[in-house]
Amino acid sequence: METQVVGEPSQPNISARERRRYPRTLSHVEAVVRTRNGCGRYEVRNLSVCGALLTVGPQLALDTIVEVDLYVAEHPPIRVMARVAHLGVHDAGQPYLGVEFLHRSDETEDEIQALLLDDIERSQTQGRIADLA
Repeated sequence: METQVVGEPSQPNISARERRRYPRTLSHVEAVVRTRNGCGRYEVRNLSVCGALLTVGPQLALDTIVEVDLYVAEHPPIRVMARVAHLGVHDAGQPYLGVEFLHRSDETEDEIQALLLDDIERSQTQGRIADLA
């Protein structure tokens, strides 16, 4: 059985396979991405502590550094710097970009982790959070 370290900070040199171990979002998330040339709105299809898959927005060049604002219902927006790490097209012909988060502090990483865990808990309890009182 393989051991998994939970809560370890993301590292730029971890493999894509290792990154797949981090939880991903299950609910609707939107993002506003800012570059030096303007901004665009995207749908977030896959969010983890390490990055996100963004669709339904303008294409950007590979390696572009961007500022991402993540909007999730019932959570304050999260702002994080990122690098466009992947470009592609889904089977349905829809373009996407994959961004790698460049966390400047543990704070943004912790905020994303908290919303992912909250989302997982809500999905397992049909939206009801256990009453601890």
